[in-house]
Amino acid sequence: MNKHAVVITSMKGLVDNSCHEYCINTWQPWCDKNNVDLIVLNEPVADTEYTKPTWQRWYIWDILENSNLDYEKVALIDVDTMIHWNSPNLFDEITNEIGVCVDNDNVGWVKESIDGYKHMFTSDLDWTEYFNCGMVILPKSSKHFCKQITKFWEDNHTELVQLQDSLRKGTDQTPVNYIAKEYDVKYLNKKWNLTHLNRKEILHNLSFIDCGYIWHFNGFDKAHRTPLMSQTWEMIKNNYEN
Repeated sequence: MNKHAVVITSMKGLVDNSCHEYCINTWQPWCDKNNVDLIVLNEPVADTEYTKPTWQRWYIWDILENSNLDYEKVALIDVDTMIHWNSPNLFDEITNEIGVCVDNDNVGWVKESIDGYKHMFTSDLDWTEYFNCGMVILPKSSKHFCKQITKFWEDNHTELVQLQDSLRKGTDQTPVNYIAKEYDVKYLNKKWNLTHLNRKEILHNLSFIDCGYIWHFNGFDKAHRTPLMSQTWEMIKNNYEN
């Protein structure tokens, strides 16, 4: 067992995890190259119709403990991502902080989500510090942070499900941003979670490949996600072959 692990959330019941193979095709060689373990969460711990996989991933330290696995740091990664073959080691980016990347490509969406959940928290959250939960690096000291997130879900799940359906502004991400206000968060270079590729106008000729370490295929019609990741894989796959 290595000291660090990349954890891909690809649970059965996820809205669409057909892109799974293209995600793993890049992450597995990268993990092997950097002496990092790859763990795929493909079995839910609860009904995904109610407790979305995005909430379930925050039980990661409990899942690892129950599996007799012990890591110094883990990275929670969405299945709609791919990593550049020459990406540096992302675990070198943090010590005891929680590593994240800002996600303010769609300010309107972010503000509406912040406002929609505000009544559940006492702290203020500004859109300029809002981060994406599709790539979060967690040190072992983050166990309390994760426990606070899962307790918040358990204590408020009925209202949270209602808000997910009425607001339609994400699931766990905005509550996690509010909870993170109490913790030491380090904002990493945007290359570590290059989101909203279409808004950045870097989809043409797949130019995003040269722009980031982790490409996050979100912010556009999900029907295009798997075909785009497949196209990307066909262009770059020779870089990952031994």
